[in-house]
Amino acid sequence: MAKIALLIGVSEYGAGLSGLPGTQADIRAMQRVLENPQIGGFDAVEVLSNPDRDQMERAIETLFMENRSSDDLILLYFSGHGFKDDDGTFYFTNCITEKDASGRRIRTSTAVSCRTLQGYMSHLKSKSKRQVLILDCCFSGAFADGMKGSGEETIDISTQLGSEGRAVLTSSTAMQESYEKEGGGIYTRYLVQGLETGAADRDEDGYISVDELHEYAKEKVQEASPRMKPEIYPVKEGYKILLARAPQGDPKLVYRKELDGRAKQKRGKLSRIDQQALEIRRQELELSPGDAAAIAQEVLQPYEVFWAKVDNFAAAVQEVSQVGAALSLEDIDDLQYFQRVLKLRDEDIAPVLETYQVNLTPSVQPVKIKPAPQPPAPQPAPPPKPPAPADTLSSEKNIDYTRLRDLLKAQKWQEADQETWVRMLQAVGRKDNDWIRAEELQNFPCQDLKTIDSLWVKHSNGHFGFSVQKQIWQECGSPTSSGKDWDRFCVKVGWKNKANTYVSYSDLKKDLSLSPTGELPLRWAAGGVGVGWVGVGGSVGLFSRIQTCEL
Repeated sequence: MAKIALLIGVSEYGAGLSGLPGTQADIRAMQRVLENPQIGGFDAVEVLSNPDRDQMERAIETLFMENRSSDDLILLYFSGHGFKDDDGTFYFTNCITEKDASGRRIRTSTAVSCRTLQGYMSHLKSKSKRQVLILDCCFSGAFADGMKGSGEETIDISTQLGSEGRAVLTSSTAMQESYEKEGGGIYTRYLVQGLETGAADRDEDGYISVDELHEYAKEKVQEASPRMKPEIYPVKEGYKILLARAPQGDPKLVYRKELDGRAKQKRGKLSRIDQQALEIRRQELELSPGDAAAIAQEVLQPYEVFWAKVDNFAAAVQEVSQVGAALSLEDIDDLQYFQRVLKLRDEDIAPVLETYQVNLTPSVQPVKIKPAPQPPAPQPAPPPKPPAPADTLSSEKNIDYTRLRDLLKAQKWQEADQETWVRMLQAVGRKDNDWIRAEELQNFPCQDLKTIDSLWVKHSNGHFGFSVQKQIWQECGSPTSSGKDWDRFCVKVGWKNKANTYVSYSDLKKDLSLSPTGELPLRWAAGGVGVGWVGVGGSVGLFSRIQTCEL
């Protein structure tokens, strides 16, 4: 039994087709994991960079038809532009492929058709019953949803490339955009990651099958771009072809899977409790902080990409929306186009639209002809309104509160709570994964305390803020130790329920219309137990400082 692979990457093209420089990094990364004896263990891996049509077809013919046995595993990987002609035939492009004079079609004589590849794979001389195709390519540069192009039929990959003991994996995305943003194929990135780390071994049997690898990469792709839909087309037992080995019991892999599961549940937004629990697991597994940080960076990266897209969309909505006014048809069209470009689903942007009370479905009302209105009697002009005072962002510690202001202005209360915590840590010289000690609250810089409080009070119309909490605390007797007064305070601000049990952070309302007065900000109360409750000591320290600073 032999394992043979051919990796084709095309980055340079003829007239009308844009270059894809990231393909070269893709084929080198695939080569690295397939040749590694501890991972892929392939006997031969040929890399074909920027071939012309004849070179590409000759290499494919050799791969499938040269002395292959039924037990051989044959893998073909292609990274570059793909193209579908008017009759539905799919073509693999190469360095001499170019578009015709219309700019809408390619010269098919300069590309390798799917039917040609099918012929070599199904020929009697090609005895291998274990064949894997991985296609990380665009379809006319515009396929981003279920193998469909604008106004075109679906490409039937399973019909064109299906056979016994075969699996076809496709990225199903417009790769030109992916290369520009990611520096390489996003699907390939996670295929390599799943193989190299062993994280794709879902059943933990020490081997990675084709379907396990695809499912791992698909999940990671959709964490960053939910509308992208990588697909697998297995024929008979093709989905169970074993591609690589995976380490068993490796501490790095154990930590990665545990972190990955938690991140998936929280969609990448780990709480302080999550972080502390994972830190305990890191120590138990005897991983270095550097190794754990590198794993966390890889695992959380697709979520960071996704939330950055949501933030970009929210900024666009904020730019065109006005309080109480419907969007123009042009604005709606712009936002819908922006959503497609960002590859966000309707459910991904729903919270943004709800926050800004925006509807992207234009309402069509019947036109009513009204009589011409009579000119109104002249009225004296009202006196001009004084301009609203600008937000004060001053800081004794040279801290930038711009993002906190913008989040509060957009009424993103939970994100603003997190940002408050980060800036307060910065003000006392602590890092993001640290916490503030009670004595540090008692000496917190007054100017920064006033800036944070004024932003919360102003943009919540007096509903949230430190000074709001201090007033409620005083009304409850300014408790200096745990007891009924402290419990009463916690119940009034919503930190405890009526059963006198602390409410988990995720169960807080964090909503201007639902939250009790003084519920936020809260993350300043996060002590060594994460987003929890530092209790009376920390609270007394902060409220005492609020009085000293005359808030």
